[in-house]
Amino acid sequence: MCMDARLPLARLFDTTTANILDFLLTNEGLFYTAGEISNLAAVSPRSLRRGMRILLKERIITRERRGKTFYYSANPASPRASGLFGYVNYTLMSNLADMKNADSRPAAGRI
Repeated sequence: MCMDARLPLARLFDTTTANILDFLLTNEGLFYTAGEISNLAAVSPRSLRRGMRILLKERIITRERRGKTFYYSANPASPRASGLFGYVNYTLMSNLADMKNADSRPAAGRI
């Protein structure tokens, strides 16, 4: 089986929104500023604003203000976010299992 190097949602949706979701869902429970998400998820600030607007409207992510700064996280109360998290988690665990199985197989010609 050939493992796809892209993150789970980026496999399904070739969009900035998928990159944002992959980042926030794989870092569930943590809060990030828009600048941090932009840098760490490799998304331009303009595309990030557009994607965040959609995700906030759909309540898949949350925004929390601390002082003058807004922090974003996956919304644990959202059934949609929970479903997406389940998919992301399952895919990541499957990838780890595939990598473990590949490492345990003998290389061709080596015995």
